[in-house]
Amino acid sequence: MRPTGVAAVGRLDVRQMDRPETNPLKTLARRTANRTMQRIVTSTMRATLAAEARGPEALRQHAERQRRIHARFDAPVLARLDAEAIRLPGPGRDLPPPPAPAEWFAPRAAEPRGVVFYVHGGSFAADRSPRITHLVARFAAAAEARVFAPSYRLAPEHPCPAAVEDIIAAWAWQAQTAPDEPVVALAESAGAAILLAALQAAIARGLPPPSGLVLLSPWVDLSLQSWSVTAASLLGTTPYTMESLALMARFYLGGRSATDPVASPIFGAFDGFPPTLIHASRGDILYDDAVRLAEAMRERGCDLTVRLWSEETHVWERMQTPKARQSIGLAADFIRRRLDGATLG
Repeated sequence: MRPTGVAAVGRLDVRQMDRPETNPLKTLARRTANRTMQRIVTSTMRATLAAEARGPEALRQHAERQRRIHARFDAPVLARLDAEAIRLPGPGRDLPPPPAPAEWFAPRAAEPRGVVFYVHGGSFAADRSPRITHLVARFAAAAEARVFAPSYRLAPEHPCPAAVEDIIAAWAWQAQTAPDEPVVALAESAGAAILLAALQAAIARGLPPPSGLVLLSPWVDLSLQSWSVTAASLLGTTPYTMESLALMARFYLGGRSATDPVASPIFGAFDGFPPTLIHASRGDILYDDAVRLAEAMRERGCDLTVRLWSEETHVWERMQTPKARQSIGLAADFIRRRLDGATLG
């Protein structure tokens, strides 16, 4: 018999979606590209440290310059957002604006069946890039749902918990302005840490949870305890490095403990969380964050569906590849089922 007050262990469904690459030339090409990107990332991190040493204003200017570079280069090739979704001018229905800047998207070829609450990543320091904006549009089309994509304040100018507070406020606004509308929450990368911490706080305050939760390549432990952070960095299976993650975590934490749940929600509570889908790749530096998060949520009674790929890059869904389309399709199917189930319930 389970002791009183201890949550029942939840359901965990894990499935491998592909096989490892066996072509040695492709493996070598991928590793060479990753090593090249690691050198670029390391150079950028050194420039960031040099800017920090010159003072707060120099760091702010450097951060803004890096955001412009990110927006310029993280853009899709020949992608047409309007082919899949339309930008809506506002929340509609004569609703008041949300507490932070936001955008709305709707599928072009279907009647929306609910809302996807989307929190973007970007290492806590970058705005939503053009490539991720196109990913938002693809989800609007594939899930046949409106997407509400709130912004949040960025590090290092606004360290934790500023971003979490902004997403809590956006979630409260959504719950108050459309209390009967089904919502599935979705985030990728660092956006997962912000979203999960916001939902932990929101649920604790009595706000309703989403009908479902989707996390793509989640970063949820800023203490960098996951083994994949070390292994992938050393083996060159990722364009990112442990040092680059440590630097971005430092700027976001702003002196806060890396194991504080508001920064690293893997150490927080998951009581009341909805069925959750997690997509991750064994080739990603944050692979073990996803695996550890799934186990932590399952132990607290959550129902988890985990889909794993072998060698995809971090948030590969932003790419125009067959496996990106496969991941988006699976996630969209999960979203539709959760939205439809909430409507029927």
